[in-house]
Amino acid sequence: MIEYLSNAYKVLIFKSETFKDLIIFIATKEKEMFSTRNQNIINMYKKNTNYTNKIVYVYVTIGTVGIVGFFLIPLINNIVIPFGYNNVTGVKEHHFIMHTWFPFDANKYYWVTYFVQLTGCFYGYAYIIYCGAFFLTVLTFVTCQLKILQYLLENFQSYAEKMKVQFSLTKEQSETVLVKKLIMDHMNCISFVHKLNDSVKMFMLMNFLISSFQLSLVIYEIFLIPLVNRIPIFLFFVTLSIQLFLIYNSAHEIKIQNENVGVAIFKSEWYALNPKVAKAMQMMMVRAQRPLVMTIGPMGEVNVTSLIQIFKAIYSYACLILRH
Repeated sequence: MIEYLSNAYKVLIFKSETFKDLIIFIATKEKEMFSTRNQNIINMYKKNTNYTNKIVYVYVTIGTVGIVGFFLIPLINNIVIPFGYNNVTGVKEHHFIMHTWFPFDANKYYWVTYFVQLTGCFYGYAYIIYCGAFFLTVLTFVTCQLKILQYLLENFQSYAEKMKVQFSLTKEQSETVLVKKLIMDHMNCISFVHKLNDSVKMFMLMNFLISSFQLSLVIYEIFLIPLVNRIPIFLFFVTLSIQLFLIYNSAHEIKIQNENVGVAIFKSEWYALNPKVAKAMQMMMVRAQRPLVMTIGPMGEVNVTSLIQIFKAIYSYACLILRH
């Protein structure tokens, strides 16, 4: 239930005007990339798209496997661990997907109850999984833009020369126009991440706390429940762990690729440019060293280190349970 409520909050975020503006920016940027007919950039974007598709498939598949386990285990338990009959009503008791109240005898109308729970859980699962997959694509889009920016910076002289010939400019003019364009692209990436972070940072805090609690609870349940019930619990643990890794790693990658913008400038022959352009490059290099990060509310950064801290806490919790 807590997971569903937090995801409902995420849906509201995705429907906000700020997020709609971010999606419009993505669509505009994609159209701009394909209109340039620069095959190298298009190939980089397609490569990123293929990578994004793969991690989305993994994300959705893992989530589907996890939820199917919860759907099947009650049916298996009805055979393996039968409850028997109620002494008062004489109706056979059953295992359910979850404990919920119904205005009728849930055991008597078991298949109706099961179908209602199945429908509700599947609907909730779809929102959780597909909203998460959508968020992943937004994160990988930023990473791709930063990689394209690095490519253009590393090959600055060759693209400046192409602009010089195409638009009949002087060498200084072509370099100035190109560096202004690349600075604007970098600033747009920074602004995009800041707006994205402002929209989702409180959700990331909720997600961090809920996920930490859920994973700790899963460890506790594994030591208490029957063996057959450990299967879906373990699947849930693996599912949540992989999903968290994909999100946190994708957010961490933004920080790394932004720092690599400075490395790309250093690899270019920026020192051979005219002084004004070289100074602009240096300022861009300094700006790239400022951490461009997603945050967990006021607690810290969304990165792999934060995820490791969660698992360290879970490991300590598991050791404490085993000791007692």
